[in-house]
Amino acid sequence: MNHLSKTKLILYLAAIFVAGGVTGATVAVKAAKQIMTEAPRTGPFEARYLKERFQSKLALTPEQAKVIEPILEKMSDELKAVRAESTKRIGAIMKSSYEQIGKELTPEQRAKLEQMKKDRTESSHRKFRPPPPDWPRKSNSPPQNL
Repeated sequence: MNHLSKTKLILYLAAIFVAGGVTGATVAVKAAKQIMTEAPRTGPFEARYLKERFQSKLALTPEQAKVIEPILEKMSDELKAVRAESTKRIGAIMKSSYEQIGKELTPEQRAKLEQMKKDRTESSHRKFRPPPPDWPRKSNSPPQNL
């Protein structure tokens, strides 16, 4: 291979690398914008999710849907309340336990314990993101409204 062809090869490879980087950055920016503008996702305790699930699985008539809708809304509210109460109780237990453990530790260990608490909080926020709107539906057809 002569000197000119090596130079061209290096330039071509560099151009391909730059084009790939630009393409990747463009896709990432568009995906980030789309995620930021999406409506909040519904979870398994949301009334809308419950209505869609009952409608898709049971093929409810309009009359049935009208009667069942308030029941599902009440169930959704009660499930959310139970979850909120459980979350508060778990938090209180964790706080009390960490305080008791902290009393037995050295200052260096307490600093590490504080970091563990921060890591646990961050991890739980990531873990409990609501599922996508079509979860766990397998159909590509839009949900039927009640």
